[in-house]
Amino acid sequence: MKTSLLFCFLCSIAVAGYSQSQRFVLFEEFTNASCPPCAAQNPAFDNLLNANASKCTSIKYHTNWPGVDPMNAQNPTEVGTRVSYYSVTGVPWAAMDGKAVLGNSYSGAPANVTQTMINTEYAVPSPFELYINQALSAGNDTIFVTMLGKCTQAVSGTFVAHIGVIEKHIHFASPPGTNGEKDFYNVMKKMLPTSAGTTLPTSFQAGEYFILQQSWKLANVYSLPELSVVGWLQNNQNKTVHQAANTSATPITGVYANDVELSSFIDALPTYCVNSLSPMVKIRNNGSNPLTSVNLHYKINTGAVANYQWTGNLGFLETATVQLPAISFSLQNSNELSVYADGTNTVGDDYTKNDTIRHDFNAAIQSGPAVTLNIKTDNYPEETTWIIKDNVGNTLASGGPYALPAHIYTLDIPVGFGTCYQFTIYDAGGNGVCCGASSGYGYYQLKSGATTIRTGTNFGSEESTQFYSPSGVGITENINPMAFAIYPNPVSGMATIAFETNTPESVSVTVYNLQGSQVMKIPAMKYSAGAHEIPVDFSKLSAGVYNVQLNTANRVFNQKITVNK
Repeated sequence: MKTSLLFCFLCSIAVAGYSQSQRFVLFEEFTNASCPPCAAQNPAFDNLLNANASKCTSIKYHTNWPGVDPMNAQNPTEVGTRVSYYSVTGVPWAAMDGKAVLGNSYSGAPANVTQTMINTEYAVPSPFELYINQALSAGNDTIFVTMLGKCTQAVSGTFVAHIGVIEKHIHFASPPGTNGEKDFYNVMKKMLPTSAGTTLPTSFQAGEYFILQQSWKLANVYSLPELSVVGWLQNNQNKTVHQAANTSATPITGVYANDVELSSFIDALPTYCVNSLSPMVKIRNNGSNPLTSVNLHYKINTGAVANYQWTGNLGFLETATVQLPAISFSLQNSNELSVYADGTNTVGDDYTKNDTIRHDFNAAIQSGPAVTLNIKTDNYPEETTWIIKDNVGNTLASGGPYALPAHIYTLDIPVGFGTCYQFTIYDAGGNGVCCGASSGYGYYQLKSGATTIRTGTNFGSEESTQFYSPSGVGITENINPMAFAIYPNPVSGMATIAFETNTPESVSVTVYNLQGSQVMKIPAMKYSAGAHEIPVDFSKLSAGVYNVQLNTANRVFNQKITVNK
């Protein structure tokens, strides 16, 4: 399968001669259409930004206070995230290259920003180059964005790449708020993929790079010609913005001439009950030369290495899905599938850091003579369907679409003996069974007795897992006396911990960060046998991954949850 690039990049990048790069300064302003000081300060601030268009760019977040502002109403959540990130308590307020601990950055009233400040910050070298390109779909209903960042000097930190879709100029015939302003500039419409940005590696060496591709179906856009993109690379350790960029239509080529990326596995499952796999991998040409051939080598655990040569013709950033021939292996409790590439275009790969991918999977859980499927629908139950097939593709059971929103459907499904099964759940809307005020909050849970085989919420278009019946191939698991699920996951605010027990239990909840420190504790309460839900507020935790422990008198159950901001 081959996917053509919808657009091209920006300008060519030299491979050699690494050094620090010219900085492009970012201003983030928080404003409101009903804020009198905003109306007083914005004209002069905008004039200063326009006069320095070759040195700086900006993105404006419209808050929901002190008064009405339709531009906030169009995306209040992502504005609120940036308000919290900078602890903004009043408007207008602006940050130059983030609220940095080091350097010459500024945060405060826009009226206090001067030409000298911009010149001084512009003169501080950056360890990155940053390039952005955008394109609209044929129907003008979706924007596609690509960001390329290249490190020019070794640097480390907690790096996040942000992409902000903006409208460069919005003019109202009548003031939309109460402060008299009719013209607004660089208004944030959407952050891609979310206001949390995209987490990057914690260290870069000179010559290393990253490429991000995002898209957004347009909503609440006043004027298509004014649509644009601002991007920046920020260190969350101290909020320093290391580099920013505006979109440009000037095309670029790859950083390196011959450069294939093994970007992902296709349809790789978390559990298997088979002894042979035919892996599918997605490859992408990141090189300036067309990709015509590459050697792929793959193995599972300590087994023999299998080899396959792909040939084709991929242009810059075009992709292909490669079905590798079947490879046999001995199923263990924990397994690793690894694939690596070499011999790119028969001359070798110029950038080897993206040539290897790995997938860890476990042996499938053993079921009893029946499995139970619980589905709590979201607000679009008609989008949800599922199917269970055996190891030769015969359908054992299927269900959906459903009629009732926010309803728990329960189905007991008898299974045979000595057979490997695959369960797949589908969502036609592409966002699983969650998450948000409009979509609702749902989940699914496939279990055998009290053992959870798989649970999920935000699984995109589909999600699969394998399990097997007694005397089948696989590793026997102990039956746990409690089912345990968390949704939505990832979460930015409230989440629900759902659990079910066959006997009365005293249950408490403890949340730990990845360093093992306790960050939240919900005291123990006595629960009767049956299904229960505990609401938990994660909004005060920093973005990251946490371990949630469900504790009973003599057992501990663990699940990971991701907190986004």
